[in-house]
Amino acid sequence: MRVLLRDGLVLGVLTAVCLAATGILSQAGFHETQHVYVVIDRGISFSEIGDRFESSGLIKDGLVFLVLGRVFGIEHRAKAGRYRFAGGSNMIDILHTLYKGATYRERVLVRPGKTIEVIGGILSEHAAIDSVSFVSLCRDSTFVSGLGVPSTTAEGYLFPDTYDIEWRENAESVMRRMVKSFFKAFDDTLHAQAERIGMTVNEAVTLASIIEMEAMLDEERPKISAVFHNRLRRGMRLQADPTVRYALKKWRGRVLYRDLKFDSPYNTYKVYGLPPRPICNPGLASMIAALNPIPGSKALYFVAQGDGSHYFSTNSGEHLQAKGRYKSYLKTVEAQRKRAAEVARQDSITKAETVVDPGNPKKPESMKETGQLKDGVGGTR
Repeated sequence: MRVLLRDGLVLGVLTAVCLAATGILSQAGFHETQHVYVVIDRGISFSEIGDRFESSGLIKDGLVFLVLGRVFGIEHRAKAGRYRFAGGSNMIDILHTLYKGATYRERVLVRPGKTIEVIGGILSEHAAIDSVSFVSLCRDSTFVSGLGVPSTTAEGYLFPDTYDIEWRENAESVMRRMVKSFFKAFDDTLHAQAERIGMTVNEAVTLASIIEMEAMLDEERPKISAVFHNRLRRGMRLQADPTVRYALKKWRGRVLYRDLKFDSPYNTYKVYGLPPRPICNPGLASMIAALNPIPGSKALYFVAQGDGSHYFSTNSGEHLQAKGRYKSYLKTVEAQRKRAAEVARQDSITKAETVVDPGNPKKPESMKETGQLKDGVGGTR
């Protein structure tokens, strides 16, 4: 109670002093509504902090800011981090915020299906987290094991969610929170189901990670799970394209026949069973599906249909027919792409000729064709 009264008294006096100096503390951009961000690095002086606020346009007089900060002890309370202020904030708002150490926390969304490298990039982009340190920590088997993760890396155990993250927050702190969120999501119910069907946590998460990369529709996750469970029971290779992509770090373009020969424990076209570890960080829906395949399914194959859904087959003959339909679909899409590209090319030539000489449709020398359009490589989704 005494602490609250003391802090309240300090803030009250601070407000009174600031109001008495309204002419000095009023800001030029009072009616501005955009936000201004100011970063306070660890170890910088309060004088430097004042300089940053002054250069940002939030305050007009750095000397008054410095004096008030020292009088009320704010220079020793200002917490390092990133602060956000409305463009019209005045010195009262700023000093109150610094006194409370109310740094701005970025809301960072991590979607399902991202690898640790991609997540590191997201954290770096949105919260200035050191991505190199983050990825290195995720691959530190000793540290990962200390968090209770049943694997040698954190791949698969960084739970996709929205996180409130401090600007330049310690990579270890962020990673700990993401792993903690995983164990909260993979609760006792999922643990019990994994035991019931004879899967370890790492096997369940590994299968979930493959399902996450294969499924585009939520309702198909249990169906895809059933295919993989059926193949595992029969001793068949999973033959999942995403595992090849993970092995090759090939995230764009089609998986080619030569890619399937790549020697890796993650290449499920060559090895039997599940990969040794997850290939991405799956969401809760995929983890539930991995442990709850659709009952009664006898499907052993599935192939994309071009609209996000898959066609499921129980035998190789039916599967080959489905693959043929999908290849025809891809050819149609590619032909349409080429036609659209040619139309766009012709339009651009026509426009250029009109600009060069509206009365002379002859193609200028600089626009004569020197080669053919290079066909792009299409994806399978």
